[in-house]
Amino acid sequence: MDPATTFYQTLSSMSLTLLAIWFAVMQFAHGGWRTDPERHSTTLHVTLKFFLPGVMGLASLLASVNDGGLIWRITFVLGGLIGLVESVRYLQRGGGQAGRITVRKLSVVDPLLYALVVAAAFVPPGATRLTPLQIEGIVTGLLFVSGLCGVWLAVAERAPEQEGADSTKST
Repeated sequence: MDPATTFYQTLSSMSLTLLAIWFAVMQFAHGGWRTDPERHSTTLHVTLKFFLPGVMGLASLLASVNDGGLIWRITFVLGGLIGLVESVRYLQRGGGQAGRITVRKLSVVDPLLYALVVAAAFVPPGATRLTPLQIEGIVTGLLFVSGLCGVWLAVAERAPEQEGADSTKST
C-alpha cells in the first residue's frame, strides 16, 4: 500500500474522530467556551484544525494517477483558502484571558501553514524530492498537531474560581 494513502487514511480518521470528541468536550466544558464570544471564536478556530485536514485527507484518497491529482489539488486549494481567511480573521479579533492568549500565540503560524497548503497544490510532480501530496501531508499534519495543542490548552485551563469561595473558607 502507498505510504501517502496510509497517512491520509490515518489523518482523516483521527481528524474526524477528534473533531467529534472536541464537539463533546466543548458541549460540557467549563469556562464559557460556548457562551463567551471570544472563547467561542477560539473553539471554532480549533475546530477547523480538525475539520479541514480531515476533509482534505479524504479528498487526497480520491487522487487519481490519470487526472494528475485534480480532485485533491482543488480540495486542498479551497481548504487552504478557507483556513487562511479564517485564521487571519481570528488573529485580527484580538484576545482576552490567558488561555485564549496562549491559543492565539500558537495560532500565529496558522496563516503560513494554510498558505503552504495552497502553494503545495501548485507544485508540479518531480519539482522536489517530495511529492506534492507528501508536502501537503507534512503541512496538514502540522495543522492537526497545532489543533491538538489547542485542545490540550483548552481542556487544561483551570475552571474559574467561584465568587465568594475564598470568603467561605476563611469563616
